Amino acid sequence: MSKKKIIFIVLAALFAVSGLTALPGGNYTGGIGCIVIAAVFGFLAFKTGSKTPQAAGQAQTAAAPVKASGSRLAETIRTKLAGVTFDNEDGENRQDILSQMDGSEDITVEKYTYNGEPAAYVKCGGKVLGNLSAELAKDLFRKYPNATYEAQILDITGGGGNTYGCNIELDIYENTPQEKPPAQAGETLVYIDRKSKKYHSKADCSGMKRPQAIPINKARKKYTPCKKCCK
Repeated sequence: MSKKKIIFIVLAALFAVSGLTALPGGNYTGGIGCIVIAAVFGFLAFKTGSKTPQAAGQAQTAAAPVKASGSRLAETIRTKLAGVTFDNEDGENRQDILSQMDGSEDITVEKYTYNGEPAAYVKCGGKVLGNLSAELAKDLFRKYPNATYEAQILDITGGGGNTYGCNIELDIYENTPQEKPPAQAGETLVYIDRKSKKYHSKADCSGMKRPQAIPINKARKKYTPCKKCCK
């Protein structure tokens, strides 16, 4: 169970108790207000724990957007980091690092070679959180030897006496600068970000960190236009 979920559950319980205590004393406004707030925190706790990572190497079925740079999204995978209990070279234990994270942090993936085999670190602020599993790193290198990886945290698990873990969503981009975006002649391209429900006419609008270009007719099926740049 993540830290966020625990906090939301505790807050929901506190407000629920306060509301139920206030009602018998005649403080109906305060009591009902506390119960409503408790319900909100309960919903947030349920929402926080609703992400279920898939097994390592299992790809999501999705379209293949194209980044503004021209690289094509070849595959998206949800996986759990390996090696999260090890110490880093500076002596800091990865469990200590994970215990201070809430899952909103930016992470990077760095490919390297270990004992002659493909491997990949996952880092946050320059500190190693863990690795892609050896099997996944080898499989990705075999399928996409020149690909670049981008990732975001789905959930920080553990705590409360249990080992901390980290589930991530990994995007594999094939470097195809000469490949044109999958749009018909004259079709307008817009930009989306996985963390937003809006599409944009500008790749740098609203501080998007991972803009992906898709045809506007596809964007309209799942996203709404940004009020800032789509006028």
